Amino acid sequence: MEQVEFTDHNALKLQLKPPHFKRSYGVVYTYTSGSKEDAVKFDLDVTYVKTIIDRSRVFKLERTSPVYVNDIAPDLVADQLAYECGKVFYPLQLEIGFDGSYMGVFNYQEILSRWKDTRSSVEEYFKGETTEKYLQLMELSLSSKEKIDLIFRDELFCAVFFSPVYRAYGENFILETRSSFPIGGRCAPVRFKGTAEVNPLLNAAGHIEIQYTGEADDERTAGDLKEEQSFPIERLMNPEAIPVTGDYSIRLVLEKETRSIRSLVGRWRLELGEVQETELKIFEWLEEEDQQEMLQESVRKGMVFLDGNHEPKEKKITNPFKFLWD
Repeated sequence: MEQVEFTDHNALKLQLKPPHFKRSYGVVYTYTSGSKEDAVKFDLDVTYVKTIIDRSRVFKLERTSPVYVNDIAPDLVADQLAYECGKVFYPLQLEIGFDGSYMGVFNYQEILSRWKDTRSSVEEYFKGETTEKYLQLMELSLSSKEKIDLIFRDELFCAVFFSPVYRAYGENFILETRSSFPIGGRCAPVRFKGTAEVNPLLNAAGHIEIQYTGEADDERTAGDLKEEQSFPIERLMNPEAIPVTGDYSIRLVLEKETRSIRSLVGRWRLELGEVQETELKIFEWLEEEDQQEMLQESVRKGMVFLDGNHEPKEKKITNPFKFLWD
């Protein structure tokens, strides 16, 4: 099999092809807690905008499809309100380090300028105390760039897609890692320790593969995370309390020439009395009809159309969008 072409110290570097660099992805979140499973799917374009010399790159994210979700009982007003307000963030521009890691939101002022029109349209359609409360929360979240940065830092797609992939993997093609993933609801991301191992050979399809595995390395207990605590409250009261256990794995596939992400499948598991699992799948939409049909069918099963020409009773937003509710 063909060997991967590395730079110094077995490093991978993103190779952008000028003048345009754009990739279209299908994104699927699946949340499982005990016997309950929720899933959300949408399509997203990621486009290279520019390079800030000696600092970072800027990428633009645009949702290009309706959002799909499995058919579960929603809080109709709250969920649709969250979705409509959340549209203010797109197109979203993110500043990304040369190693691929998330740095922050780049077009904060543009988002602020869109909010006036977004708020007006929301107030025309939604009425009542719930609307006023949510709009106040949105105003608070938009009050500083730092708050917007944290919103997307604590979004699983950004935490995983924009991570330090482009770095040196050493003579053994493996690195120890310490990572945090936002899989505990509204609390601080859960910490893990593990390894990242790049295959020095291209896979059967001619792509680069990186495998991440790890175990939970967080001071909080299962009880803390069930209550969405950001600090180890239970262990402060009882030092003998056992930290939460769990594990994760991510299989990342990169394009041979550009090193851009072709696909990503990540799974996280936490023992919270009953097992809580989070899965994220990201696939690049390709021109090959057979692959397109296969991926479309796999993410369409069991989901309902969320926005468009359907009645509001079918609408539901889950975790990736409800970032403000108590």
